[in-house]
Amino acid sequence: MRITGKMKAPVFLAAFLLLSLSSVFAEKPPAGIVPDPPDVPRMNTQHWVPARYKVVREQLLGKECGILFVGDSITQGWEQEGAEWWKKVFLPMKAVNFGVSGDRTESILWRMEDTELAVKTPPRYCVLLAGTNNIGRWEGKQPAEETVKGIREVAVRLLKRFPETRLILMEVTPYGPNPSAPLRKRQEEINERLRGLKLPRTTILSINGRLLNADGTFREGMFRDKVHLTAKGYQAWAEALMPLLNREG
Repeated sequence: MRITGKMKAPVFLAAFLLLSLSSVFAEKPPAGIVPDPPDVPRMNTQHWVPARYKVVREQLLGKECGILFVGDSITQGWEQEGAEWWKKVFLPMKAVNFGVSGDRTESILWRMEDTELAVKTPPRYCVLLAGTNNIGRWEGKQPAEETVKGIREVAVRLLKRFPETRLILMEVTPYGPNPSAPLRKRQEEINERLRGLKLPRTTILSINGRLLNADGTFREGMFRDKVHLTAKGYQAWAEALMPLLNREG
């Protein structure tokens, strides 16, 4: 099912809630299921999404936009754990948060199509962090090259939609505190492949060196769980972004 950006909000929410009923009690797929194509738009039907998506649409549609942050719960977290830096640094730059918890690359693509990213002014920068939920949802069963395929598709569509905008493509942040765990290894393989992408107007940025000790374990105070950042983690991200966002050209 595809719902266009022209659909009225109450109709959209009713349809979304109906589709989400089957996912309320089953966040993870049954064993043996084949992962969704990461580069084909697909609605995120997790039960909390309609409320958040309503907020995201209101923040985006018809608004002036200097920086567009695109991603999942880690991007959404700028409004929670990262709120101090969001308000102090990014809102004055007319930042718009297009992050929805639980979104995989295919879900982000769906939102991009549904909203047509219809901001009032094209952003000077897009900051894209995606792929964490492709790892977690499929428990590492989606090959790294497939996840990168999805991330690349999101990046390409952003660059096409905003032909004058510069893209800051974030490497996936550390997945789990154990540097030898399979999902951490998958995340690192994804980042290695991201570094090999050749995209116009794009800077690849990693903050993982700021978040990890030399042995690959979590630095104290940077994470509130196995993947999500604390306020200190968002400070590290903000400090890495600021030199890129403040430069000319």
